[in-house]
Amino acid sequence: MKKLLILLMAAVVLLIMGVPVWVVVRSVDNEELAGDGSSQPEVRVLNAKTGKLMKLPVEEYLIGVVAAEMPADFESAALKAQAIAARTYAVRRMYRFGAKPGDRHTDAELCTDPTHCQAWESSAELKGKWGKLKYYVYINKIKEAVRDTRGVVITYNNELIDPVYHGSCGGKGTENSEDVWTNMVPYLRSVNCDTEYKQSEFVYQKEMSMENLAAELGELLAKPVTAAAQQSPPIESVSVSSRGRLQEVRVLGQKITGTELRMILGLSSTLLKWNLDGDNIMFTSAGKGHAVGMCQYGANGMALQGNSHEEIIGHYYTGVKLKKIAY
Repeated sequence: MKKLLILLMAAVVLLIMGVPVWVVVRSVDNEELAGDGSSQPEVRVLNAKTGKLMKLPVEEYLIGVVAAEMPADFESAALKAQAIAARTYAVRRMYRFGAKPGDRHTDAELCTDPTHCQAWESSAELKGKWGKLKYYVYINKIKEAVRDTRGVVITYNNELIDPVYHGSCGGKGTENSEDVWTNMVPYLRSVNCDTEYKQSEFVYQKEMSMENLAAELGELLAKPVTAAAQQSPPIESVSVSSRGRLQEVRVLGQKITGTELRMILGLSSTLLKWNLDGDNIMFTSAGKGHAVGMCQYGANGMALQGNSHEEIIGHYYTGVKLKKIAY
């Protein structure tokens, strides 16, 4: 009776949202994320929250990744692009496909720490995040995106790519890999991102004193500050990318990278500016993440304009091809 009541209430929500009722009816009794796991390889995943090693069918694992990494109310084409990127990331790191154990988790191929691998959330976590009614709507929508792209991965010159992605480029376009990190990767080229959806949501501000700034940067500013440095502006841009993101900055006379500044201060991106007011400094950053590879909010903007998941992937990853692996 309880499940029937949930089903009826969910059907009302679906009708309001314009989603066919059969989407939720199809899996209402499925309390877990699992789907067709009988004919696919398992992936070993370290749950960063519990410390436990999970063995999950790879397509089941992807449902929890897409649900954790991309807003569930995004368009189907964007969710499919995310599923393909997440699958490519996972398969590239699976022992079955030739990967070797990493240093951070030698017993697991992947972990659920988004700063190291990919985020992942369980059905219980998703119900807590979305609520029970929306859970059935969203989880079936995500399952469909994963199922419809089953086995599809992204390649470049017949090799799996490293499909990095980020939340929002702030509408300014993505970056070349070497302008953020060190290596030039041919498929991670800077592209325009004029369709970014709700980019204004990612404007972040942080105010602090220069004393606190120096304390936060810690060992990066361990060298003695010279008299010449004390007379110059306490913080100034040294170099920016072609898209306007901070690459190097001089703080109290010492150069650090824009990425170091962003990570240590917890800023949302290196697309940032600052204003000095006496001894206080106000940082304002736009966008979310490193701005390399697929922009998730830009992907949804493309989907809203009618682009397919293939077109989204082809836009953000230069010169790639989609291929289907056999399980």
